Amino acid sequence: MQKELTPAANVTKRSRRKSGAIGQTDVAQSGKAKLGGFSRAIRLLDEITANGPLRFAELEDRLQLPKATLHRALNDLIIERLIQFDDRSLNYSAGFRVLELANQIWERSDIRSLSRDQLEKLCAISNETVQLSVLADLHTVYIDSIESSNTIRMSMNVGNKVPVYCSASGKALLAACTLKEQKSIISRLPFAEFTSNTITNPTILLNELTTISASGIAVENEEHFLGIKAIAATIDDKAGKPIAAISITAPTFRTTEEQFDTWKKALRSAVTDISSRLAPLTRL
Repeated sequence: MQKELTPAANVTKRSRRKSGAIGQTDVAQSGKAKLGGFSRAIRLLDEITANGPLRFAELEDRLQLPKATLHRALNDLIIERLIQFDDRSLNYSAGFRVLELANQIWERSDIRSLSRDQLEKLCAISNETVQLSVLADLHTVYIDSIESSNTIRMSMNVGNKVPVYCSASGKALLAACTLKEQKSIISRLPFAEFTSNTITNPTILLNELTTISASGIAVENEEHFLGIKAIAATIDDKAGKPIAAISITAPTFRTTEEQFDTWKKALRSAVTDISSRLAPLTRL
């Protein structure tokens, strides 16, 4: 954005250049001028995105800006594709770049912040450890966790990783991938046997992924640790792609099938709620 200088300011600027005495005051004033222009552009963009399409006269009236200043700001926003001008209607409206920026922000939104209240709710319902994890190649990595208050409980630190084929979260995330993606990941799995219940056969794993995809819930039955059972479901974006998974993990001696059925309903509700918070892919 170009700075606006009054004639007097121009004279002062020239005289200071001649004397070579441009000090901190000049820098501060220059910063204010730039900030003023930037602020005007933001106000203008806000007005158009909130109330547009709008004509030049309407913007002039709403923002009370001089014509020349308004023209410059509009042209700058058009160049940056933040707004667009319709030659037929003579209206200004939001540009494609606004939508691109919105999509980028939502794609990078912190899923931990969006999920935290639901993790706490699930922990209160089950009084068992609830974890949030993401897919990282052949593993699922825990990025948040709320531990049970019980003395005996499952505890995994944030940053720990577990193979996808023997964890509820891993299987849930894998089940939500395309068949091509599943086969690519499975072809590279080492299939180490952690317990007698660990799935070590690719065909059996693929069949289980089909079942998980149909039900929306993955179950881990002492496949990584003996005496530990878990359920998990994925948080999906508006395109249906999994971005994270939530799991409830508990000792087998303390849980019943009826409890797990109750938790499954709460888990489905939680991931659906979090998914709804993700903005849809914005299009014109």
